[in-house]
This record gives sequence, C-alpha cells and structure tokens, in this order.
Amino acid sequence: MGTLKDTLSLYAGVVRRVGYTLTVGLGNAQERNRLLALYQVYAQPTTLEDPTPDDPHILPKTDILELLKNDEAVYEGVNECGFGHTTEFELKVISNLVRMKQPKRIFEIGTFQGRTTLNMALNSPADAQIVTLDLPGSELDNTQMKIAVGEARYVKKDRSGERFLEHPLRSKIQQVFGDSATFDFSPYKASMDLIFIDASHAYEYVLNDTQKALEMIRPGGIILWHDYTNWEGVRNALNELYQKNPSCRNLRHIGGTSIALLQL
Repeated sequence: MGTLKDTLSLYAGVVRRVGYTLTVGLGNAQERNRLLALYQVYAQPTTLEDPTPDDPHILPKTDILELLKNDEAVYEGVNECGFGHTTEFELKVISNLVRMKQPKRIFEIGTFQGRTTLNMALNSPADAQIVTLDLPGSELDNTQMKIAVGEARYVKKDRSGERFLEHPLRSKIQQVFGDSATFDFSPYKASMDLIFIDASHAYEYVLNDTQKALEMIRPGGIILWHDYTNWEGVRNALNELYQKNPSCRNLRHIGGTSIALLQL
C-alpha cells in the first residue's frame, strides 16, 4: 500500500507541474527549463518493496514539489560546480529548503570550501547561527575511522570555508574543527533545526555522523545527506538505516539529486 501511495504521489506532482508548464508557463523559458529538470526528478522511482535489480538505491523518492513551492532563494557561486561540490540543482534545492523552513540553528558536518554553507547563510533568517565542522588537513592520518578512498583531496585544501571567510555574512557562521568521530557534539544536543551531512563518505562515518545528527536535531527538524547516489558508503549506510532504524523510516531520496532527506 505504501508503494502505491508513494508512486501515485510522485506522478501526481508530474501531472500538476507539466499541466502548468504546458499552459500558463509555456511562454516562460524558465518554466520550460524546469520541465526538463522535473523529468529527471521523477524518472525511475524506486521503493524498498520493489527495487530494480540494477538500482541499489532503495530510498523512496519524494516529489520535489512537496518540498519546494517556488524558487525564491538567492545564490552565490551556484554555477561553480566541481569535485566535492553540490550540483547547481542540488544547491538550489538546499537553498530553497532553507528559504522555506527558515531554520535558526544549522549544523553542517563537512565544510569543504563553504559554498553550501554560504548559500544556507544567504537564505536563513538574519539571526540564524550556522555551525560548520571540518576535518583539518593535519589530522588526515589520525582519524578514528578510515575515510573513503579518494577523499584526501577534499581534506587537503588551502583554506577551509574559503567561500565565506571574507563575506559579510561571515558573522552568521561559526567554524569548528575536528574528527566527527571524536568531536564533542553534546553542546548542540536537541537544538538544531537543520543539519547537512557532507563529510566522509565512508560507511562507518556516515553511520557515525547520522547518529550524531539524530542527537542534535530537534523535533520537526530536517537532516540532509549529500552523495546518496554517488558514493557506495553513503548509499549502504542510508539503505541500512532506512531498513533497520525506526528513526529513519521517513528517509527519502530527492529525485534528480544525490540528496537524501529526513523530516523529523
């Protein structure tokens, strides 16, 4: 029954959006571009009960229109994608979620260059506080658990959070450093409105970071994970949590992105 409901909800969103685009929005180039993006969003839905043999991503997909009513967010560096970054569309999804939910307390696990951090700052309330945790390059060889192969490039960088360090919104962002496996998250317990996890993609670290996020998130908050479709460790960890952890039964994959979402 859950499978049928998810599928009907998914395609109801397609019909609603396509109907608008082919009528009122037909003369709008932006709407025509969105139609193409929405096709990618709804393509090949999967569920826990009936995963396709060649698709191991078992999280049900959510209708993006249930999350984002309009593109009202503001951006900086949205087109500057590359290794380790969210895509343009993913950054817009995150920014619009922040714009819509207006979280006042945000925790990010994995800063990298701070592109997502900055855009969350741009779209959150003026008095919002963003804490972003990053692993210093000096601790790369001393992590409690093994990071995934190929991740060293994201740790070895000139400056953590370089996108926001000289920005006027820098005052909204607090940088903290350490290994997420040993970092003391207790000061943030049950106080966060939104958490974005984009640190090590190793299976053990994703489980660790998720547990820490579940302890930090307040009732009604949102947890986001990047790279569900891109890294095996993230996929395996989230699939397991979806199947075995009652707190994660509402995990969803935002179609057209590599982002997984949990609304508490």
